[in-house]
Amino acid sequence: MRQLSIALILLIIFSLIQCRPVNDNKDVVFTFKTPTIDGRLDADLAYLRPKDFNYIWQFDNPVTDTVRVTYRMVYTPSHLYIYIETDADSVSYHRRGYLWGDGYKVLLGIPQKDSLTNEYYELFFSPTDEKEYERNKQGISYYNFNQSVRKLSNETRSQEKAQRGSSGFEALIAWSDIKPYHPWFMDKIGYNIYFAKGIDHAQHGYITNGYSLVKDEGIWDEEVPKRNHIPISFEDPTAVNEKIILAKPKQNNLGINEPMTLVIAHIDKHRSNEQLTVTFSDLNCNVISSEKINIRPEISLKKEEFKINMGSLKSDHYSLTVQSSKDTILDEPVVILPKIDFQKITQKIQENKGQIKSGTANTLQFELNQISNKLTDLKIYETGEDILMDWKLFREKYELFNSGVDPYKNLTEPYRRAFKSKYDGTYQPYSIKLPVNYDPGKKYPLLVFLHGSGSDEQEQRLLNRSRSGGNFIEIAPLARDIYRAYAEDYSQKDIIEAIDDVAKYFAVDTDNIIIGGFSMGGYGALRTFYEHPNRYKGITVHAGHPDLANEWLDGEHPNFLDDNYLTSFSNLPVFIYHGRKDAAINVDLIEKMSEKLTEAGTRVTKRIVEDKGHEYPDEKTNELYFDWLNQTIKN
Repeated sequence: MRQLSIALILLIIFSLIQCRPVNDNKDVVFTFKTPTIDGRLDADLAYLRPKDFNYIWQFDNPVTDTVRVTYRMVYTPSHLYIYIETDADSVSYHRRGYLWGDGYKVLLGIPQKDSLTNEYYELFFSPTDEKEYERNKQGISYYNFNQSVRKLSNETRSQEKAQRGSSGFEALIAWSDIKPYHPWFMDKIGYNIYFAKGIDHAQHGYITNGYSLVKDEGIWDEEVPKRNHIPISFEDPTAVNEKIILAKPKQNNLGINEPMTLVIAHIDKHRSNEQLTVTFSDLNCNVISSEKINIRPEISLKKEEFKINMGSLKSDHYSLTVQSSKDTILDEPVVILPKIDFQKITQKIQENKGQIKSGTANTLQFELNQISNKLTDLKIYETGEDILMDWKLFREKYELFNSGVDPYKNLTEPYRRAFKSKYDGTYQPYSIKLPVNYDPGKKYPLLVFLHGSGSDEQEQRLLNRSRSGGNFIEIAPLARDIYRAYAEDYSQKDIIEAIDDVAKYFAVDTDNIIIGGFSMGGYGALRTFYEHPNRYKGITVHAGHPDLANEWLDGEHPNFLDDNYLTSFSNLPVFIYHGRKDAAINVDLIEKMSEKLTEAGTRVTKRIVEDKGHEYPDEKTNELYFDWLNQTIKN
């Protein structure tokens, strides 16, 4: 009995040593040690209590079978750690595991007054067992409502592992990959996690359920501008093994002669003094200014602000570094923005537009408006480097314009032009690419190519590669459309006005216009031809959807699987390309449309590529497609 008591006492003591008390007042506790990323929870993190996902998405599954899914979180000075565990002891691998299972998305945002946010990062993690998909394993899918897929650095890592009776999914997210997010510098952070789990059902085969902490339609709907989240609180460090100093500028973009505020967060159990060196350098690494600041870390986390005099630095890019006696604590860009008199420049453009074709003045005015809009939307934690670059390029063109020279004349690289809408007076853009050795005395056929969803015609770089083989003038209208399938009246008007504008200023053969597009733009091409069939000599549909507007939008829209909408396509040349492995738009839909068009008397040229997904055509397809274009304009 006595031996049992001693053993029990020893067990209790051992447990007290091994187990760390959880701070029930904070959602995420602090740890100094960086977790090992191998798909399994480290033994010294077992004290973290698993939390359940609050919402289950069952979609249109024929059964309601689910598994338990939990998560745990902890953070270090350099990383946020998330561990997700399911009761299923297997892992499914798909190219987009965060859609089909197994995979997940993490949203981190800045809470706003209505409990929603349009300032956020959405990260995706898609476990893969194939080398070719390694680049799709993790990344940033959205930043502040902009669908812009970007890579994460090697400092962010993820791993999954099937275990006995469960499976684990780990993500170690570097704070440096999601600036300005860091709990020591932000009062509030909101978060949501969506996990897609695939399970094999004995009767119904493979099905996928979704699990999230809070219901957020933005997980699926690209057009939702503000995302739902729940607030998250972080425990301040109370004990560290060594001194920690972090720094960040309060604002990464400044005006001329505006001082910078530097925020320093620090903690040190030894309370040793530290002198930091703050340096500004130009792009050539020349030191512009340097000063010393002194701090005295305490045993608890402390934050201080320091005003840094930047002198009379001109508008430009600069590198800000903060160094301690041992390390470089901070090294990131800061931009001093120019002072721009938008009203005066606008007035000057209007005064001088008679010297050069008004299309050039419209384009310059559009570019100026874009700079103004970007400045208005610029967040304090963004550098504004793109604004500074845009301003420098604009100023060069503006000076040429004022001297009577057209800055866009004879450009053969793709660039953005603009027209002034006759409907609402706004300046609307379209990208244009002229043939090599363009001759204004010769007439050229025109290809109008519509972009896909999620970004504009420029971000998708539609015209950076030839879309016509080089014999056409090519344009890609924005049409004020990101997610509306070119179904709105303003989109159709903008497409027509873009065509009229390019025909006004360039040598376009208006009897030879082809309309085409990729993905959403494929449906848009069908819709645009349907609205104005007499304008176009042919259609090309790349990875398109025949009934996209009805899938996405309210109301009744043309369905190009319905015979009633196909009569105007009779005897029309149509080129169709699609990938057999397209996970976004089922190839069966486009094959059915192809049959319907053929029955309606359309001259269909179809190319289905077995090993292609939702992507642009391969080289062989382009050869056939370019030949089809040339044959179409000859007939």
